[in-house]
Amino acid sequence: MSKAQRTRRDALAGAGPIVDRARAALRRTAEQFGAVTGSDQTSVTVRTRDGIVLTLGYDPGNYVFSRVYNLRITTELPADTPVPADLELSHRGRQGARFVRRDDRQGSLASPVLDSMNRRIEKHLGRIDLIKADVSGPKHARRLSLVPMGGSYVWVLIPPVFKATAFPAGEPDRILDLIRSLRTWCPASTATDPTTRH
Repeated sequence: MSKAQRTRRDALAGAGPIVDRARAALRRTAEQFGAVTGSDQTSVTVRTRDGIVLTLGYDPGNYVFSRVYNLRITTELPADTPVPADLELSHRGRQGARFVRRDDRQGSLASPVLDSMNRRIEKHLGRIDLIKADVSGPKHARRLSLVPMGGSYVWVLIPPVFKATAFPAGEPDRILDLIRSLRTWCPASTATDPTTRH
């Protein structure tokens, strides 16, 4: 089996003091988004005040003398969402951060629906430090995943350091506003976005 065919191991799989500390940090981070409703070895599930269910986990990043656990926030979009699938976040171009189709990373293919969605959420994207984001899944089962810069967990071997990366002030609320905006978006609703804070 080639490296490309191997399933990547979850960052929190296994046991030991490093992973245990990372799990504890993940739970503390999750509590900033809502009430914890469940957890397992690799993820924590929360429910926001307005009933949105989020699953938080870590993306792995192993280096020679360190490990970086990047926070990943995942949520299911409503079954009737018009949000297209196979999208990823792009930071290219003058427009700033926006979603593009995975097969169009330059953002050169015109799509009125996608343009409408990006106009709806551009203020939210401009207020959040995101490493990456994507929308995947079949119709009626769209999944939004966000990887922000804050909320990660870092372990360094020499000198031994364990550090949870704090969010900038207000970042969890801004992330939730982005999620709400995408959940309620429809092509005709671009002009009015109740989740945009002025």
